[in-house]
Amino acid sequence: MNQQRPALNPDESAALTRLVLSYCLGRGSICLSSRSYSLQLHQPKAHADYTHYQWRRLRQFLPAIKEPRYHPTDAAGDTGQWRLRVSSKYFETAYNLLYPDGFNLTSSVLELLGSEAIASLWSDRGRVLMGRGAVHCTGRLNLSRYRLEEAELVGEWIYRLTGAEGRLQASPRSPFGPMLSYDSVATEALIASLSSTWMAQAECLARKFRRPHRSNRAVFAVAVPGRRQRPVATRAVLQRGSGRRVPVLQREGEAANGASGPAAAA
Repeated sequence: MNQQRPALNPDESAALTRLVLSYCLGRGSICLSSRSYSLQLHQPKAHADYTHYQWRRLRQFLPAIKEPRYHPTDAAGDTGQWRLRVSSKYFETAYNLLYPDGFNLTSSVLELLGSEAIASLWSDRGRVLMGRGAVHCTGRLNLSRYRLEEAELVGEWIYRLTGAEGRLQASPRSPFGPMLSYDSVATEALIASLSSTWMAQAECLARKFRRPHRSNRAVFAVAVPGRRQRPVATRAVLQRGSGRRVPVLQREGEAANGASGPAAAA
């Protein structure tokens, strides 16, 4: 039986827009073709459950959309990715917010989004690196698709909502692209703040949301926004060739004291 195209009320349309914006922070994208707005999502083979979760969330607003499909990249199907493509007129607002002239992330877009959006971005682009004994950990959020100014906005947004303060630096995978690096304290704060989201509880994403085991010697404290030491705009250039500059932000006082290195990272 064919289902009729749903007519969303303003509140539902706004909720769908926020969901689509969340997905587009990471792997998702919206394109305009023949006056049709199309949302495209892709996930690796191991993230089948996450792909179907994204599909179910979209079906709450657009019940007729088709399930994601697996596209193998080898004859045996051992490697490949899940793809979900959905077209809807209700994606127009998200498209206009993010793609006025290519991908363009602004603070006004981030102000619309909450913890589910951070969890979506972390699921797509984040990772937790465990140290010896699973006590010390660091977090990395790859933002190579973003311009430097946009990456700074993302870092400020995550800090406001989670208390986790990241350090902007060059991505090891893309030397001319930015990455947010989180020390043990910040990683613990970030993962703890997202614990109620579906992504943080999904088995297929467990490695991205694992938390360190506490010990008597390890003390984890959540950063307090009012007591933050804000980084200044001193930009020691990390670049190879003539690529884009990615800063190492220094703490206040370091520049005045003649410190030439970046703020220490755990």
